[in-house]
Formats: sequence, structure tokens, C-alpha cells
Amino acid sequence: MTNLQSIHQKFDKCCFTLSKEDILKLDKTDNGPINNVVAGINKHCYGARLFDDQYGLTVEMFYVNNDQTLKGDIIRLDINDEDYFHLLFRFCVLLSNEYVEVDAIDAFNTFQTKLRSFLEKSGFYTTTSQVLKQFEGKSAVMIAFSQRGIFNVKIIDKVDFFRDFFNRNYDTKTESSCEYVYLMVNTDTSLIKIGTSKNPKYRERTLHSQEPKVHLIAKWNCSKKLEKKLHQTYKHKRIRGEWFRLDLNDLKEIETFMNSETNSSR
Repeated sequence: MTNLQSIHQKFDKCCFTLSKEDILKLDKTDNGPINNVVAGINKHCYGARLFDDQYGLTVEMFYVNNDQTLKGDIIRLDINDEDYFHLLFRFCVLLSNEYVEVDAIDAFNTFQTKLRSFLEKSGFYTTTSQVLKQFEGKSAVMIAFSQRGIFNVKIIDKVDFFRDFFNRNYDTKTESSCEYVYLMVNTDTSLIKIGTSKNPKYRERTLHSQEPKVHLIAKWNCSKKLEKKLHQTYKHKRIRGEWFRLDLNDLKEIETFMNSETNSSR
């Protein structure tokens, strides 16, 4: 059995759809957010519960939505499981496919932040992958006085994630005489900009004055016509101008399409 098959099997055993009755039962032990969704005060909420007992550390992550119909999903994970990251991220992708309000990366980081709070309450000293990143390549030593040691909570850096997703082609050499179709992400809104420029990195810097959280994540040397094709394909997901609400499936489609078009034109 491959590791991917093992993850599929684990996921099927630990991820479940919540019925209205399940949600109302969860609400009885919740501290407020679920009730606000049930009552229609809020449209949706994220939640987490940590079980710390003789069996180990297990966390339940759940999402509840009340847009027309009260529904939700839940996953139960051993936080020391070697596949924890993949299982939780797959759960977040499932949520983003099911609910238009959910961004997979934002959901993952929201759940992890909630987990961190519970771990701190349980006596762990916690840090995050983003905090530790600044010490990469340095002879740094972390010392913490806590009852139960140090726990590193994985947080996804959105810009790095998307740049890796597109094999870091954003950093390839730019030819001044060529035109490029590019993608940028606004890390605050998770919106994706599909545009064209002869110098995408310069365009990124000029946009910083208007939207400081905008970052170049991919670019392709090609005709402007491909930008128009992408705009047409995802017009139903346009939020404003050249900004679109795209999920990971959309981005994979764009990568496949752009690589196919640019490779065939060489």
C-alpha cells in the first residue's frame, strides 16, 4: 500500500459530515460560536476540541455553515500522527470545495491557531513554523520552561505555498522584450489577480503602494490572448477587475492550461 492510499483510508475513517442533529449536540458543549451560527447571527464558524487523556492527544476540528441550510463537517486526528498535516489539509480542501466562503489555506491556519491555544492551556510551550523559519541555517537553540515540553505548530505561509505550487516559476529570468501572463495573490483576501506585464516583478512593486499584501506567485512568457482566455474561463469567479476567487482546483487547471499552451508554442 502506498502512503497516498494509506492517507485516503485514514481520511475516510476520521472525516465525517455533520447532520443538523450532530451540530445541535456539539452546540451544547460549545462556548458560543456554533450557537451564533444556529441562530443566524453569523453565517459560519470554525471550531476545535482537544482531548488530552491516557490515549494521547486527539483533536476534533469542525466547520459549521448556515447559508440556507445548517450543515457542517468534522475531522478527528491524533496530533502526533505522521500524516496529520496531510489529513488536516485534505479536510480543508474538502471544505473549500463544499463551501464558497472557505479558503483552504486560511482554514488550515485557523484550525492550527485554535489547536495552539489548546496546547498552551494543556501545559505545552508552543511555537510555529513561521517563527522558526527566521532561524533556518543558524545555530539557534530553543529553550523553554514548560510542564510538557515544546510543540511546533505548522502554519502555512500562503506566498511560499503558492510559489511552490507553481514550481517557483515566478523567479525565472524575465526578458524585457517579452510579454508575461502572471498570477498574484492578496494574502489578506486570498483573491488571485490574473494580469499581463512585460515586467511582473515591477508590477508587483507598484501594486504594493495600493495593496501591500500583494505578491507575485507565477508567470508565463506568452501572448496576452491567454490572459483573456483565463478571464473568460473564470468570469463566474470574478470579484472585481482582474481579481478572482479561485480555489486550488482552479489553480491546478490554470497551471496545466498555461504549461500546455506555452510548451506548444515553443
